[in-house]
Amino acid sequence: MKRKKTGGKKKVKKQGSGMVKEAISDIQKEISNIHNEKKMLNNQIANLDKNLSNYQNMEKQLEQKIANLIQKEASLKERKKKETAKEEKLGERLSKITKIKSELDDI
Repeated sequence: MKRKKTGGKKKVKKQGSGMVKEAISDIQKEISNIHNEKKMLNNQIANLDKNLSNYQNMEKQLEQKIANLIQKEASLKERKKKETAKEEKLGERLSKITKIKSELDDI
């Protein structure tokens, strides 16, 4: 007498179905983790973009300050040159006055 096979396939289907559900759940967790990591990296990129923009603005401001200082330096050098020329003229005048005074004293 042969026995009938009952329920054997149903058990395999139920076990297989559970494994598939578990695999789908694991995949969903991986997708969620990847999504979170992507979000974190996008936030880091946004922060780096802001920092880069801030540094670029700071660089422009510093370049402008340097340009202003170069102009001031050039102006001061020109002023120093004029003052030095005045000093030399005064020295020449004092020398002439001293010479004239000496000549007057000799008379």
